[in-house]
Amino acid sequence: MSIFSRLVRKHKEKSGRKVRREFMDVPENDDVVDEVLLSEPISIRNHVISLCEQMIDISRELDDVRREYDRVTAYLNDIQIVEGLAGEQRKQLEDVATQLSKLTSARNTYLNAEHKISDETFKQMEEMEAEIPDIIRRLKVNEADLETVRHDLNYLASQKVEWSVIKHEREEELEQLRKLSFFLLFGFGGIAVLVVILSITLEWEFLPLFIVALFATLAASYVILRIQECNKDIKQSEVNQNYIISLENRIKIKYVNAKNAVDYTCKRFHVINSQVLTYHYEQYIEICKEREKFKQTNEDLEYMKNRLVRILRSMNLYDARIWLNYTDAIVNKNEMVELKHELFERRKFLRSRIDYNLNAISKMRSDVSVYVDRMGDKSVQVRAIINKVDELNKGLGLL
Repeated sequence: MSIFSRLVRKHKEKSGRKVRREFMDVPENDDVVDEVLLSEPISIRNHVISLCEQMIDISRELDDVRREYDRVTAYLNDIQIVEGLAGEQRKQLEDVATQLSKLTSARNTYLNAEHKISDETFKQMEEMEAEIPDIIRRLKVNEADLETVRHDLNYLASQKVEWSVIKHEREEELEQLRKLSFFLLFGFGGIAVLVVILSITLEWEFLPLFIVALFATLAASYVILRIQECNKDIKQSEVNQNYIISLENRIKIKYVNAKNAVDYTCKRFHVINSQVLTYHYEQYIEICKEREKFKQTNEDLEYMKNRLVRILRSMNLYDARIWLNYTDAIVNKNEMVELKHELFERRKFLRSRIDYNLNAISKMRSDVSVYVDRMGDKSVQVRAIINKVDELNKGLGLL
């Protein structure tokens, strides 16, 4: 509605004193009014001057209000012309207005859309558009390698711990076996001596001694075998640990290289992983598509605007271009009703301003007329001012 209510105000070059001098047909002199009314009392003279200046100012204000009033009336007349259309002309106007409204809505949707990547990210993507797909592919490969290397390092670390535990267990077992061997040596030796003594004393046969020797041999064999197995496991654990350390060193180099490659790419594009970089690239592609669509929409919009204006100008409207902002009112009766209601309200308000200012001028004119007769030969100039104000307001069609 603001388009219909805008005021085209004309800037006056002459000040209020200059306009008053023009109406009085006297030379421009700062003391001219005082010289004209010098024979009258100061209070009367100032009062008459003030009233004349106020009438001139109000007349100027009425000029602006009348122009706006005429403009609003012209817009209401345009609405009547548009509403009065029928047949093919009406259909053509509504089709163009509908398309224009849709295009405008599409453009506004794009302008109001919140893009999910920053302008800096968009510019970076735009500069490296051809390289981005390959960069994303390499980043994904490096991330996969990094994950594999992490898994391998974790596995080797667990294996190293496992072999370390095995070595520790075998070393403890070896220590226990050594203690056991000394115990068996002295134990079976003591038993053997005791058996020999008893056999000689009691004239036993050597069968008990044989049994003791057999058990001693079996126990010694078990201890020796376990010692050998423990030593073997200890050596194997040391070999395996050294091999694992060697693998870890090689894999750590690969890990560092993959980690540096991933960190560099992520830092370069301000992302945390390939998924975010892929998302940014997808958003960039989407924005490019939207911009291309927006460009096409603007071209279509400009074409439809020109077409609508041509149709409306053929109807001899007061202002055809203003309807570019009110295409919805052309196709929607409710919008048109609201538009008319607003204009009626504005015209009513302008009419009340006109009436108020006319009444004010009339009252001031009456007040000045009271003092005219008391001005003597100077009343001619005062009446000239009144006549000029009357002529001005008649020229504006207000009297």
